[in-house]
Amino acid sequence: MKENDEVTYINDEIKIVYIIIKIDNDKAYIKGKNYRLHRTVLLTDLVMANSSDIEKEEKENDRYYSLVSKTGRREKKRYLLGKVLHIDGDELYLKKCLELYEKMGIKADGATINEKDMPSKIGYYLDKLNPDIVVITGHDLYNQKGLKDINNYTNTKYFMETVKKIRLKKSNYECCVIAGACQSNFEALIASGADFASSPKRINVHTFDPAIIAIKVASTSFVRVVDLDETFKIIENGRNAYGGLETLGKMRLML
Repeated sequence: MKENDEVTYINDEIKIVYIIIKIDNDKAYIKGKNYRLHRTVLLTDLVMANSSDIEKEEKENDRYYSLVSKTGRREKKRYLLGKVLHIDGDELYLKKCLELYEKMGIKADGATINEKDMPSKIGYYLDKLNPDIVVITGHDLYNQKGLKDINNYTNTKYFMETVKKIRLKKSNYECCVIAGACQSNFEALIASGADFASSPKRINVHTFDPAIIAIKVASTSFVRVVDLDETFKIIENGRNAYGGLETLGKMRLML
């Protein structure tokens, strides 16, 4: 096995295709090809992904993208949609989400920032872009050693710090915050000031999931509460993957 090989992890209950980022002696650093998951494993716990695994996941990914994009775009002349700032720990995931925003007619700016650096850099982007919606995401992982201890999550603490920095500058009314990745501590993120977060059941979330919520917020009227039930019909694992608070949309009708 070598870097960039597509593999599967033999201990996964649900078979997910990973990409090898780096190999260090007997260990491999891998990330989900289509899921916001990043882990370190023994090389002996990996096998090469077969064509059936890869094809199945790609078909599901394409179906997911098609389902979202078919929800329809609003006429730009009649509506001013909310602006999105998408901060992502993974460049490839960010690119996919930016393509989705463009497809849906949503104005979105993005930046790839390592999760550890997000708290120190978020202020610059808030001041420069003044977004209506901020997505803070990337990779995360829960080690199954205790739900409440933040140290049992790879990146939840950095997402929390970033959300807190946003709330020092932007109130819930001014800016909607969507935070988290695979298996993140949902309760801690909401308590830190996020409007929507992953993952109530500590499960994996798809690359597009946070973007789908951002699109829903951006296209919901500022006098209406975002209807998450509609969004959960699209998000792969629904309320198990994401949850949130009553939040007003960011779309305004042009008179």
